[in-house]
Amino acid sequence: MNSDRGATVIGYWGPRTQPVEDIAAEVFSFLHSLRNIDPALGQAWVFSPETASESTDLSVEGLAKIFRAAKDVEGQSVAAFDLGYIVSLLHPDRYQFLRIQFSLGRNVPRVPNLVNVTLPPEKQAIGEASRLLTAGVGDAIMKAIIEHWSPESARWGTREYRNAQGNEVSEIEVGWETYIQSGIDLDHSKLPVVAVLEELPNGTLIRLGEKPLDVNFDDILAVREALGYPV
Repeated sequence: MNSDRGATVIGYWGPRTQPVEDIAAEVFSFLHSLRNIDPALGQAWVFSPETASESTDLSVEGLAKIFRAAKDVEGQSVAAFDLGYIVSLLHPDRYQFLRIQFSLGRNVPRVPNLVNVTLPPEKQAIGEASRLLTAGVGDAIMKAIIEHWSPESARWGTREYRNAQGNEVSEIEVGWETYIQSGIDLDHSKLPVVAVLEELPNGTLIRLGEKPLDVNFDDILAVREALGYPV
């Protein structure tokens, strides 16, 4: 077992302007959904390691304040570059390596909006965190991202899965679970036998077995081929 294996669950979408009040309200609701998935995801998230000993206000008003502050980087407004709001919330114990990254309100081509839940590596996923790398929790996080943010694509993946693909920036990265929005071509005849499709209101979720950290690279490449990408 490679105890350094960890995962990220991430959703991407294109230009979408959102006022900070709407972003804060949706982040608040998303954090509530994560808390309902597993107790380990219901942490008292902190805005930075330096404030880990302090209580972070995660109310809608408190989140709006955090996101507004994130638009100012060393006195220069990020908004001037249309990069939107960029915020990371961290587990209060920095050694848990559990983080949620938000890049929202971006309205420029080729710079995606995203929500990224970084899960701890196996050697850190102990105690309450031991369930975070399981199929049930991973699937629930994926669906929470899809429900709250309506991404164009999303995936539950690892560094190893990404390295096996060598995908271009414009290509959808394939993982243990891969979500594609309706309208994206998918050749079902090229999908691997292990693939299970779940139709969601605005897209399709492709799942490769029930062991998220042990997906065969050939199955990942087969999904890439089904998406029309070179393998």
